[in-house]
Amino acid sequence: MSSQHPHGSVDNPDVVHEESDINVRAIIWFVVVLTGISLAVDVAMWGLFKGLEYYEVKNEPPVSPLAVPASPPSGGVQPAPGLQLTPWKDLKAFRAAQEAHLHGYGWVDEHGGIARVPIAKAKELLLKQGLPVRPELADALEGTHVAATGESNGGRSIPAGQADKSSPAAAPAPAAATPPATPAAPGASAAPTKPGGGL
Repeated sequence: MSSQHPHGSVDNPDVVHEESDINVRAIIWFVVVLTGISLAVDVAMWGLFKGLEYYEVKNEPPVSPLAVPASPPSGGVQPAPGLQLTPWKDLKAFRAAQEAHLHGYGWVDEHGGIARVPIAKAKELLLKQGLPVRPELADALEGTHVAATGESNGGRSIPAGQADKSSPAAAPAPAAATPPATPAAPGASAAPTKPGGGL
């Protein structure tokens, strides 16, 4: 039983879809060709990298026998890069370690009996005992004992071939008391004198 619309046919030829506007076969071929080209480029790049790697290995310069061989650590895994994530904490820990080393006791060479002392104690001992000198280096003839004159003379005052044995300059003797000047006679002309005391 066919039902008829009271106003006639409801088919509108202006709003139906067009079956000829899209070419499904062309789209499928485009996808197939694009996939093939992509795979061909990937294979070509893989071959290029393999060829460059082979060329690099064949043309590698000879390694010196003194060079340390590059071997990974135990386990064959390279360590992670040592990035400084918290530099403020690292600096605080470094300064604390330096302060503990500077102001604390410890061994420098335990087998040799050499230890370190706090710096304040070391200064105190140095002021009491002085700097140690090895006997073979303590020579009374070495060095110069000339008094400092305030300017450099390039070592011209040291005799050649031997150490300087001069002593510091002696203090000048006190000047003798000068007699009081006698007054000149009236009418006598005084001789002119120079600033240095000469005539």
